[in-house]
Amino acid sequence: MKHLYIHLLSCIGALWVSLCQPLCATRVVPSAETKGRDSLYLQLYAGINKSANENLPLSEMSSYPWSGGLFVGIGEEFTDLWGWRAALRYNHNKSRNVQKCERPDTWGWSNLGLFGDVTFDITDALQTKGHRGRAFNMKAFAGIGGAYTFGFPMQTPLSYTVAYSTKSRLVAAARAGLDLTYRINDWLKVGAELSHTVFNDHFNGVSTGSPLDMRSNIKIGVTIALVDREESPITTVAPIVYDNRLRTVPPLPFKLPDAEDTKIRTIQGRAFLDFPVNETVIYPRYRRNPEELQRLKKTIENALFDKSFKVQRVVLHGYASPESPYSNNTRLAKGRTQSLKSYVCRKFGINESVIETHYTPEDWNNLRTFIETRGESRRVKGNIWYEREGIVETPVMPQYVIDSRQELLDVIDLDMDPDEKEAVLKKVNGGRPYNWLLQHVYPGLRHTDYIIEYVVRHYPVKEARRLIYTHPEALSIEEMYHVAQSYEEGSDGWLDALLIAARQYPDDATANLNAACGCVKARRMTDARRYLQKAGTSEEARYLKDVMDAMEGKKAWRLENGKVIVTE
Repeated sequence: MKHLYIHLLSCIGALWVSLCQPLCATRVVPSAETKGRDSLYLQLYAGINKSANENLPLSEMSSYPWSGGLFVGIGEEFTDLWGWRAALRYNHNKSRNVQKCERPDTWGWSNLGLFGDVTFDITDALQTKGHRGRAFNMKAFAGIGGAYTFGFPMQTPLSYTVAYSTKSRLVAAARAGLDLTYRINDWLKVGAELSHTVFNDHFNGVSTGSPLDMRSNIKIGVTIALVDREESPITTVAPIVYDNRLRTVPPLPFKLPDAEDTKIRTIQGRAFLDFPVNETVIYPRYRRNPEELQRLKKTIENALFDKSFKVQRVVLHGYASPESPYSNNTRLAKGRTQSLKSYVCRKFGINESVIETHYTPEDWNNLRTFIETRGESRRVKGNIWYEREGIVETPVMPQYVIDSRQELLDVIDLDMDPDEKEAVLKKVNGGRPYNWLLQHVYPGLRHTDYIIEYVVRHYPVKEARRLIYTHPEALSIEEMYHVAQSYEEGSDGWLDALLIAARQYPDDATANLNAACGCVKARRMTDARRYLQKAGTSEEARYLKDVMDAMEGKKAWRLENGKVIVTE
């Protein structure tokens, strides 16, 4: 029986292909008459089957007996593709007996089945939404249910060698198949259905050793619409929407940056040097000094990489912590600043005449900031305390210091003699907060801030093409723009130069405008808008925005003499 099912399914498939191809080739204009979803419908089908015990060979198909049946079904589609159906089926089956035909007689029996099916619209699945609902339609279905068998012959021996039963019973069943219809008008269709049903064994009364019994049926009939069919979500041809984006990149408003007559550069930093108690001499190998002096050396040498650079101004400002008498802290801050001045002049060959020195005996401001921010000021990279967090990690401020924060701040804000202020600070909460600050915070108050200003020479394009990747800070925006022009427009080197200029000079409107133009040329529109936000409100910046709106289809536009004109 399995082979018979495969043969019938192949025939139906061939029939569908022959019918569907010419229908699909005809363009159907969506209208109220062509809808992609079936509303509630009633099906009345009757047909024939060739059935036999499932173990009989396909070679004996010609001797299989004919029989018939009918069914009534009701269903609908809840989307363009998926639907449901309930079907009540009656079949009268005629069957020859078991394999090898030990009795050539045929005998008849009946079954009544109720099934719930899920349907899938194959034809509509192959069409776009606007062309669904064609006259010819094929659905696949699958369902489960039950069948009641009855009417076995009581006097006819069904088998002599195989056990059998003539008892009526209710058994579980499952089915699947294809339903093909052709629409005559809006309420009537004609169609055919091929189904294959699987039952528990003994369904035909005979036990054959196989766990399942199967039957294949072909039925024809009509489908009647019970209510007006729903219109598809798209019932008319949608208006054509033309893509209004500007496809080509027009000439962009690049701007030549202003020349930098004297290229002055500045480096700033903070040095935390350790000194023995009450001493002002720098010992390069004392405590953390090797690391601090190496960091200072790298910072300055990296900035003054070109020996032609001329240092024109150095500012050193030394600070001491407030735990000693103010007069002694004054001596320490002043003397330690002078020691760093001598070290810088000797180590880097800087003339003493360009160095300014300043000092603050006690760094109450940074102490106050640390307490007010609960220590977060020391943990933020680049925020006054250390240039990188890894040098000294300050412990988290303990709760007893946090609880005393306001009292500590009130003492620091007092307008009084610094030594008396420190004495009062030591008494807050029994002195515990002061002792923690003295151990973990005061070392960071002993530091020297430095500012070095130097003059950089102008570079030709050949040198600038190398320096833009290694020392972009030495180049002016104009020099970087000339580097970009030395490459082919749109190339990687061209775009790199424009973006590096904007990164090196993030607040310069011209650098950001040119970077935005470069991103537009590369069609990196998100990056372009980010740079454009910092390009100011110049005529060039406004025009570039219009170009981007036209390229993204956000506004109507036209071209006049190669220039984009945006119309609101």
